[in-house]
Amino acid sequence: MSQSKMASASEASCADDLIGALPDGVLRRILGFLQADEAVRTSLLARRWRHLWRSMPVLRLTAGAARSVRFPRRFLDHLFLLRDRSNLEACMFDFDILSEHDLTYVNLWIRHALLCQVQELSVFVWDSVHKRYDLPLADLPVVSQHLTRLKLTCVKLYDKFLDFSSCPALKDLRIESCHIAATRISSRSIEYLNIEHCSCVPDTRVRISAPNLISLRLHRFEDRSRTPLLEDMPLLVTAVVELDSEFRDRCDGLDPGYCDDEFCDGCYGTDDGSAGCVLLKSLSAATDLTLTADPEVFILKRDLRWCPTFSKLKTLLLNEWCVATDDRALICILQHAPVLEKLTFDLSMALKEKKARNMVPSKAIYNSTEQSFASENLKRIEVTCREVDEWVDKILKYLVSYGIPLEKIAIKQENTISEYVSLSLVQVSSQSRAEKFCAFDGLITTS
Repeated sequence: MSQSKMASASEASCADDLIGALPDGVLRRILGFLQADEAVRTSLLARRWRHLWRSMPVLRLTAGAARSVRFPRRFLDHLFLLRDRSNLEACMFDFDILSEHDLTYVNLWIRHALLCQVQELSVFVWDSVHKRYDLPLADLPVVSQHLTRLKLTCVKLYDKFLDFSSCPALKDLRIESCHIAATRISSRSIEYLNIEHCSCVPDTRVRISAPNLISLRLHRFEDRSRTPLLEDMPLLVTAVVELDSEFRDRCDGLDPGYCDDEFCDGCYGTDDGSAGCVLLKSLSAATDLTLTADPEVFILKRDLRWCPTFSKLKTLLLNEWCVATDDRALICILQHAPVLEKLTFDLSMALKEKKARNMVPSKAIYNSTEQSFASENLKRIEVTCREVDEWVDKILKYLVSYGIPLEKIAIKQENTISEYVSLSLVQVSSQSRAEKFCAFDGLITTS
């Protein structure tokens, strides 16, 4: 072949191999989007690709045959042994294990990732055969100067693992569908904490210590767990606390939390006397707050005995728990939110069978004041619902009795195609109070 033809063939080959023309750093980043075993196979493409996988910044072991620990055990042992010890930006483990013996290897691989100075670590381990979602990780401290994000799913966690005092760079912690077999979760560095669909040791309140927290989400604990106890969070900005009927802090009586049955496990199964306020005190620095609970879950109502002042609170979302027995809980909250600008009642998730129960006036003690709440900063109140029912009726009448102008209130009813239809109340704003009640009654009965 002539020299000119060889040059033309070489140029054509380079033109076809557009990926191969990329710098090594870009190729390593591309390999990071593949599963680890797929990335290693690229070493067969050409001499240049032979060692690129050794320093790829992301390891993914999350799909395909690698979901079983038995299959990749030797592969992963060699993977970590043959890597060039370059730092990891992210490492994701997702395994369906066959026995607790396999957990020995999973724990070892997690420690290998930490030795590689991983910045983002995700661990999802479960047993599909025995339907177990609480497989225990080793109760050893997590030690890393580089770890910034940690996501744990379907594992069992103990005290030493959940003490992140040796992770000064950790900012984002997510614990999902885990069993928390610990009494405390602590970190002086985390800023974002999300705990959802978890369970805890029965009759134990897990203490959460995170003084630098900015954003908190507690969502739907399971297996009748007690509500976690929050310690001081002076930098908190946003918090979402959603307590459903799975919590152990619940009662089916007519006055949840203060029922007449001295043997009620929900109301009297744990002694909170020395703990005092469980949630609200630590949430008092927030500017954006969501507090929703099943009416039978009483911990928020009980916390109002020590209700703090929410001096920065601008937006607040509540549901029916605060008006289930009477209006004192709602009044107490509003009295302690002097700069509140927007109040939302979210009744859209309430099921039809959960009508307003005829609960008795509560024996709860609230930290109320004689003065009315400062409503001049309150610019808008929204009530979202599937249908205008007894809950909406009760809330509207309370709001009117507080002297809130009707032009500040909007009812948003969800229709059958999941859109919201806004019901205007402004046209009756000039009526007398008695006439306003009639207007509300008319609105409720004709919607």
